[in-house]
Amino acid sequence: MNETLFDRLGGHAGIDRLCDRIVDLHLQNEVAGPRYQALDNKALDHAREKVKEFLAAGTGGPVEYTGRSMLETHTGMNVSAAEYVAVVDDILQAMNEMEYPRSVCDEILGIAYSLKEEIIHK
Repeated sequence: MNETLFDRLGGHAGIDRLCDRIVDLHLQNEVAGPRYQALDNKALDHAREKVKEFLAAGTGGPVEYTGRSMLETHTGMNVSAAEYVAVVDDILQAMNEMEYPRSVCDEILGIAYSLKEEIIHK
């Protein structure tokens, strides 16, 4: 039986660690950081939980995503291409730090790039 991407990410525990590290990197990021730094703790925790849920559901985990679509979430935010790239770079950095195999990183990057048009808005 083939493992899902959810399994290859380490299940709930792996996704939790990955998403927590990604958010930490976003907060430190010179380009994307100001958006995350502007959030209060409650909003940041909510965003973190929705990202975990989105990633778990979207990678074949036993989770139902209950948040808004990427388009709904990002419409009106005026996310620039530079911010998008900075966020994707943070994702890749976190995955490399956690020593995920290149094939797993490539799958996650494929998901991120498939959502690009729903995230970048002028």
